[in-house]
Amino acid sequence: MWFLALRRLNIAGACLVLATLCWAGAASVRAEVVNKIVATVDGEPITLHQVKLFAQGVRGRQFGAQMGQSELLEALITDKLIQKEVSDKGIIVRDEDVDRYIEAIMQRNNIDQDKLREALAAQGLTFQGYRTQIREEIERDQLISKEIRGKVSVTPEEVQRYYESHLAEFSTPEKVRLAHILLRLEPDAPAEKVRAVTAKADDVYRRIKKGAEFAEMAKDFSEDSAERGGELGWFKKGETLEEIEKAAQKLKVGEISQPVRTKVGLHIIKVEGREGATHQKLDELNDQIKQQLYNAALEERFQKWLTEDLRKRHHVEMVE
Repeated sequence: MWFLALRRLNIAGACLVLATLCWAGAASVRAEVVNKIVATVDGEPITLHQVKLFAQGVRGRQFGAQMGQSELLEALITDKLIQKEVSDKGIIVRDEDVDRYIEAIMQRNNIDQDKLREALAAQGLTFQGYRTQIREEIERDQLISKEIRGKVSVTPEEVQRYYESHLAEFSTPEKVRLAHILLRLEPDAPAEKVRAVTAKADDVYRRIKKGAEFAEMAKDFSEDSAERGGELGWFKKGETLEEIEKAAQKLKVGEISQPVRTKVGLHIIKVEGREGATHQKLDELNDQIKQQLYNAALEERFQKWLTEDLRKRHHVEMVE
């Protein structure tokens, strides 16, 4: 009897030991997977655990939630390379630089520090963690200024070539400068009112044709823009009512139309000026084109620096 009890005890103990060993083995496998080295940068290991922490951090979230592990690893490697370059170049960001940067952010978004802390907490970030992030961003910006911006330039010849090859983008369509005298008339106005308003419009038109000043007649009779002598301004094709546009197309500068009916009422149109289709002058566009070309060149140089130059200065090894 005691032999059977002892045997059961031994079996139970063996099972317990086996279970303990299995649990320890599983935990060891998990720890091994989590701490698995996936890359090295100048001999310093990067583990799978570090990649996961990076993905959960602010910088990782900036790269996008849909990125795979290999893409996140590349982003983390780039971060570490930049940190090394910041250290090698002796770039130091002072506390007051961080303060000014954060103050500018709060002013732009019209919030105080309490609101900022609330917004950060909603993202799972402490204020001190945010300051660290800002410090790193300023360090990166200063590094890029040293490494890239000073090496990018745009010549006047490049601006000229771009302007000439993209001339269609800088075309300005034909436009016309209009004035009118408006007598309001609803689309569903009764016939008696239509006759009365039409007679009044015809009388104004005849008086102008006989020599009355258009602007003075507009001040006396127009129900729109009267204080400006009927002046409406410049219009490109499609920017005014179709009936007015069609009437204006038939007029030379200084001529007036007979009363034109629209959904607003009756208009007497005057063409005060015309400008044909042309192109903006290079002098007007020089700064805009130069900035555009500079930004494109800066982005191209930045990508080359990230993917080629940094890797040549450091030893990066991917571990299978």
